[in-house]
Amino acid sequence: MKNFFLLMFLALCAFEIKAQDDFFLVKGRIFSEDSLTAIPNVNIVSELSRYGTITNQEGWFFIKSKLVDTLWVSCVGFERQRVPISKDSILDKELIIMMIRSNVMLDSVEIYPWPDYETFKREVINMPWRRPYMIPGVSKKSDEVFIHKKPIREPKASSINPITLIYNRFNKRERFKRKLERNRRRFNREMERIGADSLMIP
Repeated sequence: MKNFFLLMFLALCAFEIKAQDDFFLVKGRIFSEDSLTAIPNVNIVSELSRYGTITNQEGWFFIKSKLVDTLWVSCVGFERQRVPISKDSILDKELIIMMIRSNVMLDSVEIYPWPDYETFKREVINMPWRRPYMIPGVSKKSDEVFIHKKPIREPKASSINPITLIYNRFNKRERFKRKLERNRRRFNREMERIGADSLMIP
């Protein structure tokens, strides 16, 4: 009985060794045909052995293949390829695969620009006005009034109070505000001169 189990064990080992001899390791690298740069993350699948792998960042890959097999190579942006291999043809060699980029034809698009700036400006000005959308439960009636409310300017100093006049005259913040106002008027005059009224600062 012991001899029977020993014979069975030896037969299974021999079968396993014979099965392993039917495969061999393929080493290869994949490049782009147009730029000769290595392509990472390419899918490689053996048709007969059913093994699969992907290339690393340098385009290298290892895969277990049959003695005579076919590799299916695919990647996004490239055409799928069928690469026949055999142990005798690539023995002690590195398999080099060149992939072809796939061309995707897009539909043509026609662009119609405005004939001139004045026409564009007139169309934008004549666009229908739409009231702001009020969200129920979130927006308030006062929000609409706030949107269209003009900014409140600080009242000018009254000549009745001489202390306020002196303060506004020599205060650093008030001098800076007067400088900004002068620059705003100068900028608006220049925009009005060149016809770019839309760029004027209110």
